[in-house]
Amino acid sequence: MIVEILGNMQDGGVPHLGCTCDVCESARQDANESKYIESILLKENEEEDSARYLVNATPDIRQQVQYKYIDGVFIPHEGLGHITGLQLFGQEGPDTSDLSVFTSDTVEEYMMKNDPYRFLIDRDNIQVQSFNHGDEEDIRGGRIEAVQFHHPHLNHDTTAYMIHGDNKKLFYLADITDFTQEVEEKVKEADIAVLDGTFWSEDEIGRFEEVPHPPIRRSIDQFDDFETDIYFTHLNHTNPVVRQDSDERKELRRKGFNVLDGGESFKI
Repeated sequence: MIVEILGNMQDGGVPHLGCTCDVCESARQDANESKYIESILLKENEEEDSARYLVNATPDIRQQVQYKYIDGVFIPHEGLGHITGLQLFGQEGPDTSDLSVFTSDTVEEYMMKNDPYRFLIDRDNIQVQSFNHGDEEDIRGGRIEAVQFHHPHLNHDTTAYMIHGDNKKLFYLADITDFTQEVEEKVKEADIAVLDGTFWSEDEIGRFEEVPHPPIRRSIDQFDDFETDIYFTHLNHTNPVVRQDSDERKELRRKGFNVLDGGESFKI
């Protein structure tokens, strides 16, 4: 299986609405500097008829998905950067038929109560498949397992994914408030882990307590002795590791960690 990286930014993307920092201003002046919201694509192979499964339907989906079809979509929770792209599969877009959407019962309930998503279900654009903690789905090229953790900021669980290829396992948890012991166990189980790296430090923004995420500076100490290859994603536009030449990114790499960049891929 091939895991293709479609984006690595927090839900607001780059440029970030209302921000005039150098990162966002550069992206406004040069579209090549724009950065997409975190998402991955699971592919059976590089052939034209390969099976393709999307993890996260982001607002950037039109730029991220460069293929004629998608076989299914995995939605971890109903946050802005994870679900809103589903709306583009409706009448205004490709008008899909029974596209499989794998998500938790909680998210399905949310979709049924909100018309843009309920319309997709009622019109058979999408077909919601229950995908809760411990559930597994065989997909061409591998298998994907749901692992749910509590997300206090969302007032319910978020779904992480253990992605099983023929040779390796990749653990994907891009949006969480804290890395608990249960998270550590899953990271150790995997060959590769892609984790929430929204902020470098807690003092990065003034309202950190309103939008808490495990800061990378703390995470690299927490996972220091792990043998798993660890990559950070879901980066806020304020995070210095967004800049390729920053001291923080150099420090992270020196300690054996990595920043996930759009356009990368893993063969598992």
